[in-house]
Amino acid sequence: MEPDVMEREQALFSKSYFLKVRMRMIAQAVGPMEGRSGLCVGVVPASLRARLLALGGEWTFADERAALPFEDGSFERVLVLDHLEWVDDDYAFMAEVHRVLKPAGLLFVDTEHRKRWTLWRPVRRLFGVEERPALRLRDGYTGTGLFDILKDGFDVQETRTYSRFFMEGTDTFTRLAVGALLGAERSDAADKEGESDSDDAVRQRLYTIQSIAYPFYVLAEKLDWLMFFTRGYRLMAVARRRLWRPRRAPVLRDGRSIVDATLNTRIGTAADF
Repeated sequence: MEPDVMEREQALFSKSYFLKVRMRMIAQAVGPMEGRSGLCVGVVPASLRARLLALGGEWTFADERAALPFEDGSFERVLVLDHLEWVDDDYAFMAEVHRVLKPAGLLFVDTEHRKRWTLWRPVRRLFGVEERPALRLRDGYTGTGLFDILKDGFDVQETRTYSRFFMEGTDTFTRLAVGALLGAERSDAADKEGESDSDDAVRQRLYTIQSIAYPFYVLAEKLDWLMFFTRGYRLMAVARRRLWRPRRAPVLRDGRSIVDATLNTRIGTAADF
């Protein structure tokens, strides 16, 4: 990335409170990167990519949704950011991540948290500001669902949710503002027969929107502290690679799992009633 481009992206990042929250959690998860290799999988914003590079180490970026084009044991850290929702076979994909990680390597997964009831996601879909909706295959993960695709090759060390009601609402309104900006840009380009503002002009307008939204994000995060008893809209997991060994649930002689036997058998079936 060119120095002037990186400087502009750093400026955008400085006014993106939501990305700063995510970056803080990523930095805590991956730890010191000096002398280490890292892989980031997903469609990562340029400003977040610049911050990852600033952590040090050697970073590689990819957005494959199936086989990863890297040799076995190539990386000490792998970040999967906003990506699993668009992967056809998420279990097979995590097997690929396991393959390219070094022994005892660290995996960081950041995905949408699938909640039973949400307000802001339907609003995003309604106004067309949901990220890549045509390619989305699933609406995020629960903690249990994420554990299920990790358990055979990783020891999950931590899961947590973040971005609760107020933070997610602020981010939704910011997306609406950005969507209106990009729509206006397309309209201007059509009126001018293909002559549109430069990327620098668009970036400057994004910077203005983020600057206006920044204090609202700060307030939203403080208000979310009052919602500590709720689960956030984002789910983060940290896991360490171990030998791949399928963990199968124990079954009874008749082939039923213990869960099925517990749920579908009456207690004391030997009794005459």
